[in-house]
Amino acid sequence: MKKRIVLIGPGRLGQAVTRLLNEAGHDIRAIISRKASRAQAAARFCNCWHTGTTDLEKAREGEIVLLALPDDHLGAMAAHLRRSGLLSPGSVLVHFSGIHPASILLGEEGPSVQALAIHPLQTFADSVMGVQNIPGSPFSIEGPEELIPLAEQLVKDMEGVPFRITSQQKPLYHAAACIASNYLVTLVDTAAQVMAGCGMEKREAFELLIPILRGTGRNLIALGPEQALTGPIARGDVRTVAKHLKSLKVMPEQLESIYRLMGKQTVEVARAKGTLDEPQAKEIIELLDRSTVREH
Repeated sequence: MKKRIVLIGPGRLGQAVTRLLNEAGHDIRAIISRKASRAQAAARFCNCWHTGTTDLEKAREGEIVLLALPDDHLGAMAAHLRRSGLLSPGSVLVHFSGIHPASILLGEEGPSVQALAIHPLQTFADSVMGVQNIPGSPFSIEGPEELIPLAEQLVKDMEGVPFRITSQQKPLYHAAACIASNYLVTLVDTAAQVMAGCGMEKREAFELLIPILRGTGRNLIALGPEQALTGPIARGDVRTVAKHLKSLKVMPEQLESIYRLMGKQTVEVARAKGTLDEPQAKEIIELLDRSTVREH
């Protein structure tokens, strides 16, 4: 059954999910932003012409009100909407935070509205990529039992794959997503900095790394982390690791620290793969654990 939907917060994620819900046949009544130009641009992107507005009163038109806002603003906006009578009775507030429970949208003034948390396990570098990446992506859903079918349907309407999670599990779930996406970007940036130490610009260094990043990504998807692991630690090549550490002495200290920390975790992956025997593993761990104090 198609719903009347209002979006508050037309950022990258908000625009992507609203466009997909519109394409699925839902009735987008309003796209609300503090800036008229932003609201209107989002309405054009979502193919919901003339729905862009700065008027929060329009929230009353939604059976479902999507709050695509920064995590720290969710509770305050939901409280304002409830206390100001800007929501129709029985409407459902939905947020897209990976860490907050659905209940952050509810107050103590009574069950006039309901709440759901729907989080796409996906990255949103921009709205266009978000629309392209959402189909086939998993979505965590959390909220009261009676609203779970609605959450599942909304996710399926975006061609996503819903799975359930509890409010207590959300911080750990969100930490995993952060490592897989944000920290991966940081790790590649670290590799580019180290490569740039060979005497090139960082951008050139990054471009040189692109083929190995693509190959590693394909191997990860096809084989999983353990079988995708290659390199000196997987082979038990202690001398190569020692040479790496020696070369990193000329780089900023935090880069060496990242290498050491990731190296120790890579030993555990290599152990699970079965290509690293215990004497080699112990020797590499001892090498990575040695003092990083530098001479000045």
